[in-house]
Amino acid sequence: MTIHKAYKSVEASRKVLGTDTDSSFILAYEAMLKATLALMLSRGYRPRTALGHHKTLVDFSSFVLGEKFEGITAAYDSMRAKRNKVVYDIALVSEDEASQATILAGQYVDIIKNKIEEDNPQPRLL
Repeated sequence: MTIHKAYKSVEASRKVLGTDTDSSFILAYEAMLKATLALMLSRGYRPRTALGHHKTLVDFSSFVLGEKFEGITAAYDSMRAKRNKVVYDIALVSEDEASQATILAGQYVDIIKNKIEEDNPQPRLL
């Protein structure tokens, strides 16, 4: 899993923002999920695909990023809960919520990319 897939999800979230706020929000959340998975894999871990694995990923990112990024990981966890309501319940996402989620996802993916590069300093080949 590369961080590139997370950036593609952020871009897709931006593209559908004006037409489908629920999908935009879900894509922003998925970008954060993909970035966290990339971080986890870069450290040699792999989450179980069982009930609660999304929460495990959120908790992992909170642990790795620490207090410095407590605000963004808390927002990520809130997005996880909201996404569950949108997908499995009856909940709607406002345009403002979707817009904020897309911005947050872009910031989060950048943070994770920098953390992976910091943890694994090596020359870029591509």
